[in-house]
Amino acid sequence: MFKLNVFKKITLTCFGIFLLIINYPTTIINAADANTDFQNALSTTPKGLAWRDDDFTVADFAKAYQNRVANGTNLGNNSNSTVIQNASRINNAKITQSTNPDSPNTSVIQMTNATWQTGAVWGNMANDNYFDTTHEQTASMWIYFGRISGVTPADGMAFVLHNDPNGGDSIALSADGIPVNGQSLGVWGADWQTKNDKPEQLSRTAIQKSWALEFDTFTNFETSNITGEGNSFDSNIDPNLQRSDQHIAANYPANSTIYKNGTGNYGRQYFTMNHLQPNIFSTYNSPPTNLVDSKWHHITINWTPIDDFNGTLSYAYNDKNPTTGAPLTPQAKASYPIDLTQLGITSTNKKLYWGFTGSTGKNYQNNLVVFESIPSFVDAEAKSAVYDDSQGGTQITNSNTLVDPNADIRYTYSLNYKGWTRTWDGINALMKVPDNVTFTSGTITYPDSPNDKNPRPIPAEVFENVKDNQLEYLLPEGLDSDSRNAQIELKGHTIAKAPTQLTVPSVHSSFEGDNLITGADTQAFKIRARKLSLESSSPNPITLKPHESTTVPGKVTYVGSGTTPSYTTMNVYQTLNGSTTNLGKIVDSSGNFNLNFNADQLNKVNTLSFYVTDSYGNTSNTISRNINVGGLLTFGYIQDKVAFKSTNGSFGNQIIPRLGDWQVDVIDSREKGSNWTVQAKASDLILTEDLQTPLKGNLIYRDVQGKDHNILNNATSVATHTKDIEETQTKNITDSWTSNSGILLSMENGNVGGNYQGKIQWILLDTLPNI
Repeated sequence: MFKLNVFKKITLTCFGIFLLIINYPTTIINAADANTDFQNALSTTPKGLAWRDDDFTVADFAKAYQNRVANGTNLGNNSNSTVIQNASRINNAKITQSTNPDSPNTSVIQMTNATWQTGAVWGNMANDNYFDTTHEQTASMWIYFGRISGVTPADGMAFVLHNDPNGGDSIALSADGIPVNGQSLGVWGADWQTKNDKPEQLSRTAIQKSWALEFDTFTNFETSNITGEGNSFDSNIDPNLQRSDQHIAANYPANSTIYKNGTGNYGRQYFTMNHLQPNIFSTYNSPPTNLVDSKWHHITINWTPIDDFNGTLSYAYNDKNPTTGAPLTPQAKASYPIDLTQLGITSTNKKLYWGFTGSTGKNYQNNLVVFESIPSFVDAEAKSAVYDDSQGGTQITNSNTLVDPNADIRYTYSLNYKGWTRTWDGINALMKVPDNVTFTSGTITYPDSPNDKNPRPIPAEVFENVKDNQLEYLLPEGLDSDSRNAQIELKGHTIAKAPTQLTVPSVHSSFEGDNLITGADTQAFKIRARKLSLESSSPNPITLKPHESTTVPGKVTYVGSGTTPSYTTMNVYQTLNGSTTNLGKIVDSSGNFNLNFNADQLNKVNTLSFYVTDSYGNTSNTISRNINVGGLLTFGYIQDKVAFKSTNGSFGNQIIPRLGDWQVDVIDSREKGSNWTVQAKASDLILTEDLQTPLKGNLIYRDVQGKDHNILNNATSVATHTKDIEETQTKNITDSWTSNSGILLSMENGNVGGNYQGKIQWILLDTLPNI
């Protein structure tokens, strides 16, 4: 049995962060709207999901009022005569379809499109479309706030979590049953009574047991001329607020303490509202900013549970390009602590309704939403990595970014299904081809598939029919709880000639399925400038039978302008197993040469590299090859330092996921059908500050069945593989690990705050376990 021990030190950070994932609403109705801006929105819609009719609920406002009357909760402010003459009890929310040919089968929610409207759409909890507060989640969507020519846009939309008794029919309602429009956005209270100075009269009309993140496109800051229409909520946001300014902010609509009373003309009462962490958009900013600009804007929302009754919700606005899908630096972001008891969460109820509300008043706009994911249906992630196979499969990173011209290059994408109630089917991979790289072949592997775990070649036509620098490939299987991982591998090479240094940019690839759209961005790197470009048609590795000789061909070409030097005057330098030899002028007049090796020159495992120089001092790129007599099994790159997500040391009995991607590569150049196993054994974790306080907890390995194995001082199998191709195979054993599987940190209660560190010993065995 062949056994190789590799020791690597890891740093374990124990201060807490948990990610969670939130998502957003829809139902399907066709809307006919001649509005030019609405047609512009539909024709430029980014790619989103299409929903079934029963996935979302368009709230019934009349039914909501009947329910409040029946249960005695029709309390708070009534509407006044000014409001009543413009009132509508109709939910204006509709769902139509994108007309953008690049975004087919994309559902679009139209919340409002005229004056004095209110809209609300909620996830259908009866059909498992709800927000689970116990899980880390990430949600994303596109929003559009229109551009009404000649009219001031208003009023905006709000993303809402709630446990209102009206459930899927919830809306902010006056005591006499009028949906609260204008500055309320359909979620905040109704400031419609000029003689009322009691904030609870407003809070009772809001959506109950709720939290809202508002996207407010109209500044309501009237404190003098009070008319009873509700136009004062924004007065205390900022002393320099302008009429044209807009904002994103949040709070609890049914909490009476967020509303503050004031007195205007003739002793009339009004209320301002406390806006938590407002991000202000203004034409006075440098550069000017505006929510309303006839463009789609992307939002990512993260939910992080802290305990049963608390969590953190954060958002990033305008963080993605609507045309290319490439990430952008967020234009606005904030993070909010959430008290779930204010939303009706109990020890037995962990579910919330979620969705969007929107409204208009005297002014109006198109309020539109498109969703990319629903976490209660499918939660999955995509990760990418880039490897330089000409340098032994070394991963390209921010600290290792230089690659030779004509280098063998490999891009990998790992799709990991986390849950929940539905499968992720019909996954169309749209993989961008970066500048100065060509892909020639690829495979897809489903390591957990009950049908076929072997790598499957991606059809040649995928690489032949590249359009707009993009490979398009419909994955042959979906992902679910029984088959959680898909590994895509694309092989190719960098551009052959680089007279000056070239850039291979990061590109965004998208994976678009029926219940989720997600993506990954690749690592950027540089291609070295070379006057002499060297190529070899030999494979890597070169695998020989015992006592077999071999020849390695090479070809050198001159890159650039000017007189081409004489190839026959060039020198070839060869390094075999650490010994370098100047082979002299063995290049012919066409630039071709051969390196010849007799069997008695070769060991079982050999490393070869060679390059060419000319009389002008130019040096070619170096080509490296492994020559294995009988094949080789070894560790490749192993990450020196790895970490776990931080957490509050006093909150115990947690399973802490890994931080970032880990890399532990196994390189196998043996024959197809060979087996290997990697084991891991961990030491105690010790507080870095005093190097003596142990962590109350230890590392575990969680297998695909969800079973936990203690690896503290216990060598445990954490990966196995049977070689399924004839060529050399490099496997990162962590690719199939998810945030809830693989090596995790099991932490107990009562730890001292600080950084803890320990060691993991990786052990490579040339067999399967129990053999």
